[in-house]
Amino acid sequence: MKENVKILMNLLELNQAQAVDIVGRYLKDVKDIHVFLDYYFETCMSEKIIGSTYEKLRIVCKIAQLEFKERFENKESFLKWLFRNYKSRAFFRLYKNDFTYEYFAYDSFKNKVKLENSSNDCLICINGFKELTYHDGSLVEDGYFKEALIDFMFKNQHRVGKDLSLDIQKIELKTELCHQKTKEEEKILHLQNLEKFSQKLKEKTSTNFNYLSKNKEKVIR
Repeated sequence: MKENVKILMNLLELNQAQAVDIVGRYLKDVKDIHVFLDYYFETCMSEKIIGSTYEKLRIVCKIAQLEFKERFENKESFLKWLFRNYKSRAFFRLYKNDFTYEYFAYDSFKNKVKLENSSNDCLICINGFKELTYHDGSLVEDGYFKEALIDFMFKNQHRVGKDLSLDIQKIELKTELCHQKTKEEEKILHLQNLEKFSQKLKEKTSTNFNYLSKNKEKVIR
């Protein structure tokens, strides 16, 4: 502990009281203070932390607590860590049948029924409002699935930020082809209907002409 205090005083120009406070409160168990200082400078730069060296150290130490300890201890800290590190981007790949969850619904007789469902293949993201969304931007609604999802991600934090290569473009292309195929089918159907209509109109016109020809005198009268 004394060695860490000396290093903070020498390298960061803290006074003894400040160095003792930082080490005693946050860095008691840090074995390699130089590794922590690398993390400190990187975090200050990436997060644009301002203030005196002592103030910045306290902020970075709190961030470090969240990143390396508290996020594994409770879901609230885990979510805070996610919102801080993955704002406006994808962070978790969910596979089909990763987990199952139970939910309740009502039948036609208003009886409460317990049902079971499972996860689908998708990417989970965080938007600018600190809300969980799917890769298409739609919200992960509050409910049994969201609760089960957070619990699953909390228990599988080693998967955060990995395998995020869901091929969204291929899905969109498939939708476009489907849409194009539907348009072509509609066009063929329209031409067939137009042909039938023309034939019926032709038959009706021919019938009327024959009638007029046979009953010319009656029509004149």
